[in-house]
Amino acid sequence: QGVNRFIQLADDSDEVPNLQGKSYGAFKLSAEEWKKLELMHDVLQFDDFSSAINSGLDNIRKWYHKIDETDVYFVCLALDPNYKVAYAKGKWEPHDFDEGMRSLRKVFDKY
Repeated sequence: QGVNRFIQLADDSDEVPNLQGKSYGAFKLSAEEWKKLELMHDVLQFDDFSSAINSGLDNIRKWYHKIDETDVYFVCLALDPNYKVAYAKGKWEPHDFDEGMRSLRKVFDKY
């Protein structure tokens, strides 16, 4: 109601700047629009979630970099019939792919 009263006063006042070709009443929201706005406000209050999301991303980064410390990931990927070497060649950076291939050869040369 306060917003509606402001709109009425603003449109009727000579002290409030005029809008070019519009009235303040053009920005009045319906009850349904206010409900949607309140819902958007509630959804955007995600401070509780943002710390959880950032913690999850930190965990992903931690484990993602762990694969650099072992040959097992590339070897398993190369031996998986669903992926094989073609997946890594197509999706990985060339340097990372070459490093993986060296690891694969090293493991197979050992056995």
